[in-house]
Amino acid sequence: MKNQKKTHSAGFKKAVTIAVLGGVCLTAAVSVGSLSRTVTVTDGNETIKINTITPDTQSVLSRTGIELGENDKLVRTDDDKKGVNISVIRAFDVDNEEKNETSALNEASVADAMLSAGMTLSNNESRSLAEALESTGSDTEVKLSRYEITVDVRGEKITKYVPAGTIKGALDFLGVELADNDIVNVDVNKSVQAGLEVEIKRVEYKTVTDYQSISYDTVYKDSDELYTDETETEVEGSNGQRMIVTKEKYVNGELVSEEEIKNEVTKEPVDAVVLKGTKEHETISYDYTYPGDGHLTNMSGIYYGPSGLETYYNLPMDGIVSVMRGMGYSESEYPYWVRDDGCKMLGSYIMVAADFGIRPRGSIVPTSLGAGIVCDTGGFIYNNPYQLDIATTW
Repeated sequence: MKNQKKTHSAGFKKAVTIAVLGGVCLTAAVSVGSLSRTVTVTDGNETIKINTITPDTQSVLSRTGIELGENDKLVRTDDDKKGVNISVIRAFDVDNEEKNETSALNEASVADAMLSAGMTLSNNESRSLAEALESTGSDTEVKLSRYEITVDVRGEKITKYVPAGTIKGALDFLGVELADNDIVNVDVNKSVQAGLEVEIKRVEYKTVTDYQSISYDTVYKDSDELYTDETETEVEGSNGQRMIVTKEKYVNGELVSEEEIKNEVTKEPVDAVVLKGTKEHETISYDYTYPGDGHLTNMSGIYYGPSGLETYYNLPMDGIVSVMRGMGYSESEYPYWVRDDGCKMLGSYIMVAADFGIRPRGSIVPTSLGAGIVCDTGGFIYNNPYQLDIATTW
């Protein structure tokens, strides 16, 4: 077959499709299968398939009837599935005003020929293959080797044909970048083999800082300035703080280990100091007698005592005691206390409420439970001004 004269067309000027299959690997050896192999020959738009046990290039071309002209070239690809592809790259004349030059190929023609054979090449691959074909001299054929491998990247598997060479080169060809901490199940410096399975586990490290509270203690100190039933906070306590820094290791996004790299107190706790009284209250004894049986007299459902109607109430007396202190009733002479029967006492007197207009504050009045001292008043005086309201714990 004579040289086919071609001019630059839109097909030669188009951008070369980025490869998803195969990189170029130039080899010198011809692999001859011992079993029948399928050979696909692509010559421009013509494709011929044959099965043969002698898949050497010349035999195949002889069977298909394809002839090569001057400067025509061949690219043969043997994959690991016993398939053979032979692409015919025809020489063409370059249009030139001064002279016509016949060229065996250029990058565009290589890319078009490979695309017709169902194999896309990147721009760099087309250039590399074109240079290899130019350097073959009188030889017409350059051989490519491709291997099907499976790469598992963080659980996502891809199966592609890659060029011969190192595993690292194959990963680069597939666009798989390795990070410094990645774990690879094979030595990336070794050669690619058919059926290779590469697993890449992404390893990430995170630093986590946690703060924990350190509880303060409470220290008690004796104080002879406080009574035994009294306490006083001398120093307020405050919690401290501890910082814990942990290095976490994640493989494919899953936490696999933790390592504590720092544990230090960033704030010391301050103990609370509480004063506890040791001073004993002075015991004062009073003689008193209960009239009758020591209870309010019940007459027709109404309690009457020697001064008239008697009732009782149980309210806090702190404010009333404070008023009496202001009137001169000192704690030493008139201590506030609670009698065994529940009567609230000021010194030796039962604290009572009355109408101040009839019985002024401080008046001593007889009650059914003993002598009382008027300390308080209440709304009851508007209904019965002579009533006494006795302060009790009832």
